Amino acid sequence: MAENISSNVLFHFTDSMDRLKSILRHGFSPHFCPEFTLDPADVEAANSKRPPMRAAPMVCFCDLPLSLIHKHLKEYGNFGIGLDKDWGLENGIAPVIYTYARAQTHPAIMQLITKASEIKDRIMAINLNLLAAYTKPFVGPAWRHNRVEPSVRFYDEREWRYIPSVREGEAIFLKRNDYDKGSKAKQSNKRFKPLLVTPKAIQYLIVAGDEDENDVLELHDYIMKLYVRRFSRKDAVLVGTTIMTVDRIQEDI
Repeated sequence: MAENISSNVLFHFTDSMDRLKSILRHGFSPHFCPEFTLDPADVEAANSKRPPMRAAPMVCFCDLPLSLIHKHLKEYGNFGIGLDKDWGLENGIAPVIYTYARAQTHPAIMQLITKASEIKDRIMAINLNLLAAYTKPFVGPAWRHNRVEPSVRFYDEREWRYIPSVREGEAIFLKRNDYDKGSKAKQSNKRFKPLLVTPKAIQYLIVAGDEDENDVLELHDYIMKLYVRRFSRKDAVLVGTTIMTVDRIQEDI
């Protein structure tokens, strides 16, 4: 029997119980994420230890089996949600396009990005910028915790993204001067509709856990109160059974 390299689940990780609860209640809220591209201006910024030149709105997921999420837990936080990949496909979530400086795809992608800023057809410009927002270096610098990490192998993350739709005349990317201004970035974030999560889509809920299992009990009680009122007791019970701790994952896998 053949083994699948990819997962049937898309994972998203965060660093607090409050953020995990917010996802269950409100859905995923796209936020502008600064990233270095292969554009020479970004290469110069990374070498100078400055932030990326622009940011795109997104929600990020990884297509990894449960047995390979340990690195993600360390990097992004010990709270997470695993969602059925069919849910992701229904919502237009897609894998990113990885490239590198000598790849045959790189000149084509860079040309599209350049043309997007020059083209007069607004719909085409949006589409080209959308393609750019789904592109990522195979390996390169990352802007994390307000500093540059010089060499990250992004390909190992097997990333999928949700990029929210924008209306004609709106920009997908914010320039550095704009996303550095917290208030303007927050106002921009508010214009995007949240990506809602249905009980049926939830395959795993991951919490940090402790000896007394307080995280498990807290999340279970929250789900029972929220889902019984919003959906049904059956949905609440079934979602409650998906909770597991980081310690349990590390012990069992």
